[in-house]
Parts: sequence; C-alpha cells; structure tokens
Amino acid sequence: MRTVTILLAAMLAVCAAGPGLAQTQTQAPAPGKKKATPPAPTAPAWPANAAQAIYLARSTMMALQQAVETGNFTVLRDMGSPGFRTQNTAADLALRFQALRQSGADLTAVAVIAPQLSTPPFLDPQKQLHLVGLFPTQPLEIDFDLSFENVDNRWRVSAIGVTTAPAPKGQEDGEKGKAAK
Repeated sequence: MRTVTILLAAMLAVCAAGPGLAQTQTQAPAPGKKKATPPAPTAPAWPANAAQAIYLARSTMMALQQAVETGNFTVLRDMGSPGFRTQNTAADLALRFQALRQSGADLTAVAVIAPQLSTPPFLDPQKQLHLVGLFPTQPLEIDFDLSFENVDNRWRVSAIGVTTAPAPKGQEDGEKGKAAK
C-alpha cells in the first residue's frame, strides 16, 4: 500500500510540475528510415459487454427520469449526438415526453433494476448502436428503444423511445427487482 501511495504521489508531482516534465522527447528517425505513424484511434468495438449496455440504458433512462421529474429536458438533449441536438430542442423533447410526465410514471427504479434486452445490442449499417428492451418494474414496466452514435469514442444518444405498460401478472416482485451485478 505504501508503494502505491508513493507512486501516486510521484505521478501527481510530475503532472503538477507543468507540461514540460510530462512531455517526452522524440528522436529523429535514422537516415533512410521512415518515421512510424501512430495508429489511428479506433471506434469502440460493439457489442463489448453486457455491463456497457446496462450502463448506456440506465444512464439514458436516468437522464430521462430527471427531465420528466423537473420538466427541464436540456441535459437530456445535451447528452445527445450532434444530429439529435439539431433535430430536438429541449421544448421538443418536453412535448414528446409530455404523456410520460403526465402519467406520473416513476422511472427511478431503472437505477437498480437490470434491463432485459429483447435483442442483443447491434450496430445498424449507419453504425448506430441499438438497445431495445424493458425494465421489469412494477406496476408498470418501462419499454425502451434507444439508439446511440459514436462521437469522439463516446456513445451519444441519437434516438430515444420510451413507453410504459402494465407489468405482466404472475411475476414475483423479488424476481423483477433484482439488481444487476
């Protein structure tokens, strides 16, 4: 533990000292040799893992919950891709989700309940990531159809569709309320 603390302190000291110490010197290539080009940044591979899909669905739904609860859809809009922001003002989103807001649906359970995807995450021909499924909440289940665009190696919302419906009868609250691991 002491070694880690010392190492972290040394790293912080180097970073805090200024940009000159954090830079490395490069040597000119030897005559007749070409300089190696760094690899281009790559887009995140998808589907990467279930945890990322759960995170994307949950964080998007939590932003929607906060927008519905406060009536302020600015943050939800700002989380979107450039195309999403161009197509939707905060007022447009407020109108689109007015029925959800008026229904009094509580989306906060999405923070602790794992979504059930109806199809595996997939990329369409335009490289849009799609997550389709539901959060098995009671008394209403929360159905979602989310699309994301890769912008600067981050998945940004490009389309969002959310509805609620009565949860099917016969499912135990304990089964439906399990948190994701």
